[in-house]
Order: sequence, then structure tokens, then C-alpha cells
Amino acid sequence: MTQLSQFRRGAAVLASVGLLCGVLGSGTATAASPSHAPRVGDSGHGHGAYKGRIIARTGLVVRTGPGTEHPAMTTLPYGEVITLVCKVNGQNIHGNPRWYKLDWRRDAFASARYIEPIGAAPEWCRDKGD
Repeated sequence: MTQLSQFRRGAAVLASVGLLCGVLGSGTATAASPSHAPRVGDSGHGHGAYKGRIIARTGLVVRTGPGTEHPAMTTLPYGEVITLVCKVNGQNIHGNPRWYKLDWRRDAFASARYIEPIGAAPEWCRDKGD
């Protein structure tokens, strides 16, 4: 084996390692910064793709505002994974005053008491109609 072929082999290995590090590095950066990830139905508010799983055994009631005084819109089934836009304080439900704004329609809220975040919890809403 000549010195030139050893050099080429070493250069190929280094190039492969660099490519692999670049791919893994960009995947890690994206996962570490969920607020910069695009999400389906993004309304341009710069929120990330926050997810949550419904843990209410009888289903989760989606309302037009963060409290049971707001009209119910629908009920989502236990175990369904939903997209969370942001969080607000609202009516206290069994010791938890947090409500999540859902990426479902403009004014869709559900009690955080019955949603288990997958990964990071969403940021605070800028206002109720965020």
C-alpha cells in the first residue's frame, strides 16, 4: 500500500465522520429547540410543535376558553396525541389552574390537568387569543 492511498483512505474516513457529525449535530439542535420547529397549522406566532397525550379516561372536553363556564366544542378520546400551542391560567381543575390552547381552531382550550406533555410543556400565551 502506498502512502498516497493511505492518505486518501484517511481523508475519506474524516469526510464520513464530518458528515455524520453534521447530521447528528443538526438533529440534536432541532430537538433541543422545539420553539423553532415548524408545526402544522402554524398561525405565525413562532410557537413550536408541542405535543401532549390525553389522560382523561372518559375523554377530554375542548372548550372555547380556559374554564368550564365556556361552551364545550367537542370531546377528544383518551390516549390521543394533540398539538399544544401555549398555556394560560384559567379555572382551577383539581388543583391545576393551567389550560392549554390547542392547535385545533382559534379558540380551543383544554385543562392541563388531563393532558400529559410529551417533552417540554409549551410557553405561556401572550394573550388569551394568542
